[in-house]
Formats: sequence, structure tokens, C-alpha cells
Amino acid sequence: MSSELPNQPDEPADRPAAQAPPPPPLPGQAEAADWTPQDWRPPPSAPATTEVAAGTDPEQIRSDGSAPQAKPPLDTVSLIALITAIPSLGLVSIPLGIWGVIRTKNKQRRGRILAVISFVVIGLWAIVGTVVGVMAGLPTTVKTAAPAPSGLVAPTAAPATVSPAPATVSPTPVAPSKTKIPGRQPHGPLRKAKKVYWDQLKTGDCVRGMSEKYTYTVTRVDCRSRHQAEVTGTFNLRGGSRYPGDKAVEKASDARCKKYFARYVGIDWDSSAYNYTDATPDRSDWRYGDRLVICMAEDPDHLENSRISLRKVKE
Repeated sequence: MSSELPNQPDEPADRPAAQAPPPPPLPGQAEAADWTPQDWRPPPSAPATTEVAAGTDPEQIRSDGSAPQAKPPLDTVSLIALITAIPSLGLVSIPLGIWGVIRTKNKQRRGRILAVISFVVIGLWAIVGTVVGVMAGLPTTVKTAAPAPSGLVAPTAAPATVSPAPATVSPTPVAPSKTKIPGRQPHGPLRKAKKVYWDQLKTGDCVRGMSEKYTYTVTRVDCRSRHQAEVTGTFNLRGGSRYPGDKAVEKASDARCKKYFARYVGIDWDSSAYNYTDATPDRSDWRYGDRLVICMAEDPDHLENSRISLRKVKE
């Protein structure tokens, strides 16, 4: 008869050794409870802990144990837009604010709210400026004294104790009024005398230094200064290179100078107290291309020392 036990299960090789039973209780102690062998399986492992760096808020640590993402940088353009909006620099703040909104659109930069606030500040400045401008443009109301009610006599300002002026007081003599010179007389400071060539004279110029002798220049003066004649107009005669003769030149000059006299003085030469004269080219002047005629008015009573302008005197 064999001593081997049939079909004995193989025991695992790594099974731990059985633990020894606890010692029996000492006298006077309560009997120990039935001993139950402890589980041989190892205790469950503790959950992995994440080390927290110094100065880091534990609540910011993500549940999966990874470090938090860094905050995006502050947009400098948006900050400058807000700073320039405070002193109402709208021309600088508005473009910077628009640029700041565009730069912070993808949330890669912080500061979008700063750009929006800059728009609000500029809008407030615009409202304040409009209100101040409207108030400055309003007309100032001047209060006038109310009229006296009808039926009432307003008191006089002079007190009743003032005695009337004596009857022996002679009236203040009135200075005689100055005789007003007719026509359009010059005003302002006197025009300085100057020597000019004949072809430099213009309508309204007063001249002196005229003589029967041929001269290239004449003195132009203010019409309020002593003078001989006053230019009423200038024109050029028509004709070829051949001199038409003295009579033809005088005839053409007289016809035009009479018209200039009437237009300048304001009355026809036949009805006027003044006269006209002219300066015409001679044969030698005509040969060199001179065709200029200068028409002038003069005072026959003051041929050398007239001191008024004859423009629109109508006399």
C-alpha cells in the first residue's frame, strides 16, 4: 500500500510561509478572538502625488498632475492706446486702439479690454467738447431795463434843487465848417514825389515840371501837392512807319482826350470850368516807334499850383 496521497494539488512555489499562531492569552486576560490568517497580498499602492513647487497655489495644479499654462503677455499697444486717451489724444489713441483690438483677437495677448476702454474715454472727451462748444456759441442774454408802465411818469434824474442856468451866459461860438472839395480826393499820407518817364504815367497821376521844352522825364506828385496837370487817360495812335503829320496827330488826340476828360471829370469839356491838354509824339518820336498819347486835365486858374484832384468834380 503506497503512502502517496492521490491527486494532491501542486502548491505554488512562491506562496509565503504560514504565520505562526499568536501565543495563548495569559491568565486573567480575555480569550483572544479566533485568529484569521492575514491576506498575503501586498497592500495597494498609494496614489502618485505631485510635488508642488514653492510659491505655487495648489488649487492651480491640474487634476492630471501637469503644470498650468503661462498667462499670455499684456498687449503694449492696447496699454498705450488707453494712456493716450486720457489726455484726449484722439488722433493717436483711436488708431492704437483699433490695432490693439486686432492684435488681441486670437487671445495670444491680453489687454483687449484696455483698447475698448480707450474708445470709451475718447467718446467721453468728444461729448464734453461738443457740450462746451455749444455753450460757448450761445449768445449772451443781456437784460434790459423794463419799460415804464403806461400812465406813469418816470422821475427825472436831475434833483429839484439844481438852479437853472443864468440867462446872461453867452452861447458857445461854433467854428465855421471847412469847405468840402468836390470829387474823389485822395486820402492817407501824401504820395512822395518821383521823377518818371512819360510812358510810366497812369490815369490819376498828377505831374509837374512840364515845359515847352522837350524832356524825357516828368515829376509825379500827390494830387494834394502843387502840380500842373492830372492824367485822365492814355492810348496809342494807329499808323504805319510814315509820320501822318502834326494836324492829323492833333486831330486824333483831341477827339480821344475830350472823351477821357468827360469820363474822368464827370462833365463834358464844353460845360466844364477846367481844360484839357495832351502830350503827343512828334516826327522824330514816330520814327522810333513812339505812338503814345497822354491826355491830361488842368485848372486854368491854377496852372502851376493846383492842389486838388479833378476826378469826378463835375464842374
